Amino acid sequence: MATVEVRKLPTQVAVHLGRELIALAREPGAVLPSEQEICARYGVSRTVAREAMQLLAGLDLVRISSGRRMELRPPQEWNYLHPLLLDMLDPIEVRHLLVELHEVRLMIEPVVAARAAGSIGREQLDRLEATLAEMRALESEPDRYLECDLAFHAQICAVIGNRVLDRILYSCRWLLMASRRVTNRLWDSLATVTDEHRAIFRALAAHDPQAAEAAMRAHLAGNVRAWSLPPDVIAAVIERAADPTRERVVPSANVSTRKGENDEVMEADR
Repeated sequence: MATVEVRKLPTQVAVHLGRELIALAREPGAVLPSEQEICARYGVSRTVAREAMQLLAGLDLVRISSGRRMELRPPQEWNYLHPLLLDMLDPIEVRHLLVELHEVRLMIEPVVAARAAGSIGREQLDRLEATLAEMRALESEPDRYLECDLAFHAQICAVIGNRVLDRILYSCRWLLMASRRVTNRLWDSLATVTDEHRAIFRALAAHDPQAAEAAMRAHLAGNVRAWSLPPDVIAAVIERAADPTRERVVPSANVSTRKGENDEVMEADR
């Protein structure tokens, strides 16, 4: 028996329950558990059950009406940009989601790079070059490298000063991190990835929109083969890349609770 002291108890219950509800989406007419049934199943208070239900509602996974059972919303309405939902989806669905993200990036980022090439200033180029230097220094540390990779692309987007685009990318940050955790492990060495970013930088520094667009498209196209990996491999890569202090709760119907020094926790059979 292992004690998992990672997330607040309502969040842990929400993840367990969310996985069950997602499975029920394939069963038309399925009846969702009531608040009382959630309390009994997980051995939690009504307050915890209600908070868990509200978390699921916040993911657009369910509708909650006073005095009625939860109602499962159609999958097309779920908030796929929320990291908690990513925890609930099975590996096959996660792979599909990351493929769709890659398609969106191909639609947006080459065009953004082309526009940035026409207006990028010296100070912005200096920041990009500093980020590239950090990437080169972190090629043996994939998780820290990932942060610089994200920063490099965000800095290019910032050049065009589109606030709506900035917020869209911010909303996608958890998916973008998951995607890069997969693609950055395709290569024997991250030096190849740094070289691709260097090519994008050179095109931007030359103020060449066509070259910048082509370099960004080539960089993204090089990651396509990642999505042919088996879904369990993708899931394992994302799992291994997670913060080692954030242990995941393993789904189990046999769950009890206990009170820690500061927080409630769940204990799950492993």
